Order: sequence, then C-alpha cells, then structure tokens
Amino acid sequence: MLSMALALHVHGLGLVRYPPDAGGDPALPPGFIVDMPSTPDACVLFKPRPGFSNDDLSGYELAEQQIIVRTLADAGYRVGYDQAKAIRDALHNTGQTVWAPGTEHEVSIAWCDASDSEPVWLGRDEQDRPKWSVSIQTEALITEV
Repeated sequence: MLSMALALHVHGLGLVRYPPDAGGDPALPPGFIVDMPSTPDACVLFKPRPGFSNDDLSGYELAEQQIIVRTLADAGYRVGYDQAKAIRDALHNTGQTVWAPGTEHEVSIAWCDASDSEPVWLGRDEQDRPKWSVSIQTEALITEV
C-alpha cells in the first residue's frame, strides 16, 4: 500500500512516528493509515485519494495521497500548519527515490510533487482540534506482493 510506504518514508525523514507505537522521539506526532482515530489529539493521517491511473508502458502509476495533520485544541492553528508545511516541503519536487526501502512496502518513486502551494485549512473537528491538509501526487512503480 502506497500510504504505508509514504508513512514509513516520512518517519524516516524524522517528521512522524510510524507505526504509531514505534519508538523514537515522543515529541513527533504518530502517523496513521486511512483512518484517523479519535485519540491521540495530535497525529498525522496518510490516505490514498481517488484518481489512480496506470501507465502500461512504464509500469508506473499516478497516485495522489492526502496527508492530514491534527493538533491539540489549544495549540493554535500555526502548530498544525507548520507541521503540514514541513511534510509538504520534504516531499515536494523529490523523485528518483525509494520509499520504505528494505520493507514489504518498498516503492520506487519517479517523482513526487505537492498539489498545493501550502497546507490547506480543513477547520476544526468536533473536539475543536485544528486540521490541515497537504496533497501530493506521485508516479510510483507499484508491484504486486
């Protein structure tokens, strides 16, 4: 699953803890795949977006992923913005790389670009926690396991 490879890659960049119970810096928000749990308050979600297409000639597929950053209700909006921007900036204009090397989720990435020029405000959830979103597009060599 590309979302798992992305989460592992962002973990390797030192921006989240994935899997969420992984050791490491407790100050980093835990990362989740596909569904954001109600706790912890501060976390990052990686999920696929519709619009997957296949290039039969190269074996690469175009895919979009959404990354949602949620922070503590009293953290203010800027904390989540800065976290989302750091993830966006680390991924934008990258390519010719491998996400999650040496794992079962290893994926070759030809290119990765952010779809947005900056994080997009999603508002506050039902518990008043600020949420920000970043979308990325990739050309990824997807192989069947």
